[in-house]
Amino acid sequence: PEGMVASVPAADEQSRLAEEQAAAAEQQQRLEGQRRAAEQRAAEQQADLERRRDEAEALRRKNLIVEAAHITGADEAKARARLEAQGWDLEAAVKMLAAEMDMDRRRAQQQEQVAKIQRQEQLKQQKGGQASVASSSATSQGDVFVGDGPWERICVRHWRPLPNVQNTMRLLQGERVSVSWIDTDAAGWAWGSTFDDVAKEGYFPQAVLEPVTREPRVRSMDETCGISTRFEAPQEIGGYLSVAVGDTVQLLHPMEKPYSWAYAKRVSEGGEFGQDDLDVGWVPEAVLCDLDAHPAG
Repeated sequence: PEGMVASVPAADEQSRLAEEQAAAAEQQQRLEGQRRAAEQRAAEQQADLERRRDEAEALRRKNLIVEAAHITGADEAKARARLEAQGWDLEAAVKMLAAEMDMDRRRAQQQEQVAKIQRQEQLKQQKGGQASVASSSATSQGDVFVGDGPWERICVRHWRPLPNVQNTMRLLQGERVSVSWIDTDAAGWAWGSTFDDVAKEGYFPQAVLEPVTREPRVRSMDETCGISTRFEAPQEIGGYLSVAVGDTVQLLHPMEKPYSWAYAKRVSEGGEFGQDDLDVGWVPEAVLCDLDAHPAG
């Protein structure tokens, strides 16, 4: 009986401990569930916050695109591309877009002016009975400007830049020209630079160009030469010497690359320009010839 009495409290203690352990485990599970629920709510809140932030950023960028396009007149695709390139900096993007749009407008105006001048030149040729020049130029276009440029040409008469056409450049008779672009219209424009100043480029008519028939000849100082082709000094530019077939000149200075010009003195008397006050100046190398090849005056 005493043993039986002692076992009852022990059984009760074990039962109580088991209940406490079960309660603790249940509490642990409840806390774990609460923790997971809190983490899930936090994740959902963070995702919602990021979604709202993305939506706000997308709206901000959309507004920037619309504003940039409105300010500059550019289309939205171009405005977006420039904003992306500038890190969505509106001020920087607008400056770049404005510069690009201005350049595009200038290019369009220039092309329009060139086309207008071409039409005017063609009309003048037709009215002046110069259809043969256009035909000759067309033949030259198909026969001479073959392959990929640049092409080497020589200017056969002076040409002044047109004040109402941007980027037209002066050419003088005898200048050697590097042509990098030609208009599909045979009576139209060409683009390039002279051999004497390759950094300066511009438009000039194809009609003043002819194929180069020989390489420039390097002549010596004090050499005496004849004149194969008439050259009249441009009136608006000083320093050039007018010469005609039959004249004789003496070189006063060594020629320099690209050997397009020679500084000379007219030593013959009479002739078309014999009465000119100026008898010293620059003449194109292309009009010089050896004395034994001197054409009859």
